[in-house]
Amino acid sequence: MSGSISVPGYAANNRVPGFYFALDGSKANTASVTRRVLLIGQQLSSSTTAAGVATLSGGPSDAIAKYGAGSQLARMVTAYRQIDTSGEVWCLPLADPAAGKPASGTITLTGSATASGTLPLYVEDQLVQVGVTLGDAAATVATNAVTALSAIASLPVAASASGGTITLTAKNKGVTGNDIMLGVALLGQMGAQSIPDGLTVTTTSLSGGTGTPETLASFMASLGDRVYDLFVHPYTDTGSLEVFKALFDNTTGRWSPMEQLYGHGIAAIRGTYGQVTAAGMTLNDPHTTIMPISDSPSSPLVWATQIGAWVATSMRDNPALPVTGLALTVLPPTDAGRFGRDEQNSLLYDGLSTHTVDDSGTVLIQRLITTYQTNASGLPDDSYLGIETLMTAAICLPDMRSYLAAQVGGYILLDDAAKIPAGTKATTAKLIGKLCVARYRYQATQLWVQNADTFAANIVCQNAGNGEVKLLMPYDFANQLWIIAGNAQFVKS
Repeated sequence: MSGSISVPGYAANNRVPGFYFALDGSKANTASVTRRVLLIGQQLSSSTTAAGVATLSGGPSDAIAKYGAGSQLARMVTAYRQIDTSGEVWCLPLADPAAGKPASGTITLTGSATASGTLPLYVEDQLVQVGVTLGDAAATVATNAVTALSAIASLPVAASASGGTITLTAKNKGVTGNDIMLGVALLGQMGAQSIPDGLTVTTTSLSGGTGTPETLASFMASLGDRVYDLFVHPYTDTGSLEVFKALFDNTTGRWSPMEQLYGHGIAAIRGTYGQVTAAGMTLNDPHTTIMPISDSPSSPLVWATQIGAWVATSMRDNPALPVTGLALTVLPPTDAGRFGRDEQNSLLYDGLSTHTVDDSGTVLIQRLITTYQTNASGLPDDSYLGIETLMTAAICLPDMRSYLAAQVGGYILLDDAAKIPAGTKATTAKLIGKLCVARYRYQATQLWVQNADTFAANIVCQNAGNGEVKLLMPYDFANQLWIIAGNAQFVKS
C-alpha cells in the first residue's frame, strides 16, 4: 500500500529526513481549445506568397500585402474583421486555376451630359463616384470612370475603356468571378443617386469566368492536424463541394474518430429561388452550410465570410446559442428578389439557409442549417439539421477527450471488479464511465447539453480487452428556441 502513490521526481531510496513535494498540474488543466477560422480563397497572380500554406492572418493590411489588393482572400479578411475583431483567423491562399479564364463585364455609356453631376457606379456593393461636367461626352465620362475605378485598389476588377464602353475584368480567374455584379445608382432617389441628365448607362455584369483551383483537393489533404472550427470559402461548384465533403467525412475525414479535427464549411450562392433550390437538392453534407443570396449586389464570398464570423463569435460565447437575428454589412436583394416566408420554409427543407431583410434594408441571418437532408437509405433525416448541433458537438467531444486524457491518461486498465488502492495510476471501464458522467454534468452547467441523469443512466462502458475501453455516450445536445406558436382565443363580453 505504501508504494501505491507515485511522486514524480522523488527518489524511492531516499532516507534523508525532510518534506518533499512535487507539483503536478495534470488534474488542474482548465485551458480551452483555441478556436480558429480558416479563410480559403485565391490570391492574385502577382502575389509572391506560397500557395497552399495556411498562415495566421495579420489583418486586412497584411492580407492586401500578401495576397494582393482586390484578391478574393484579401477581401475575405476585410469582410471578416468587420464582424469579428478578435477571433483567431488563418488564411489559405490558392493560385488561380491554370487553365481558367477571368470573367468580364461592361458598363456602356451613351449620349452627352446636359447637366453636371455625379455618376454613381457600383462594383458589387462598392460605390464608385464619377464626376460629370456639363457637355461631357460618353467617351469622356468612360475615361474618367476608369480613373475612378482604378483608384480603388480593393475592387475585384480591373477597368479599361474604349469609346463609351468600360470593360471590367475580374482580377482572379475562375467561375467565382461570374458572381461579380455591376450596377448604377442602386440606392435611387431616396439615396440621392441618379444618372446625370443626358447620359444613358447600361450594365452587363461579369460572366465567362471558367475554372476552379486545381490544387484545392491536394491542399485540403495536406492541412495537417491543426484544428479549424470553420472553413469559409467561395466555392459552390459540385467538384469543390465534394472536396470539402470528403475532408469533413464522419468515417474517413476530420470528423472521424481517428482524426477528431472537426470543422464546418460555410459558403454562399447567388441565384433565383428556382436556381438555388435546384442546387440545394443535389447537396447532402452534414458539415457544410450554404446561404442563398438571391440578387444581392454584394459578393457571395463576403456573405459567407461574415456569416462565418458570426458563427465563430457564437461558438466562443456558447455554441448552443441560435445563430439568428445577426446583421451583415451587405446590400440586400431587391424587393423582387427577396424570398418570402413560404420560399424560406422550402429552402430550409432543401438544405439551404435563410436570411431576412428589415425595414431599414439591413440583412439579418434567419437560420443556418447544413445541406444534409437524407441518410444512407435515402430517407429524410434531420439529425444534422442545425449548424448549432454541429458546433456544439465540436466543442463537447474535444472537451470530453481532454478531460479523460487529464484524468486517466497513462493509467493501467483493470477489470471492473478490481480493487484499486488510492493514488494508484490505474482505472477500470466502470470508473471511466463515471468520469464521463461527471464531465457531462459539467457540460450541462455550460448549457451545451441537457438531461444529465438520463446520460448517467444510459451510458455503456465496456472493457474490450487489450487495453481498450469502448463507450456508448447518449449525448443530448441543447436545443435552440426557434418557434413559439399560440392560439389567441378571444371572447366578447
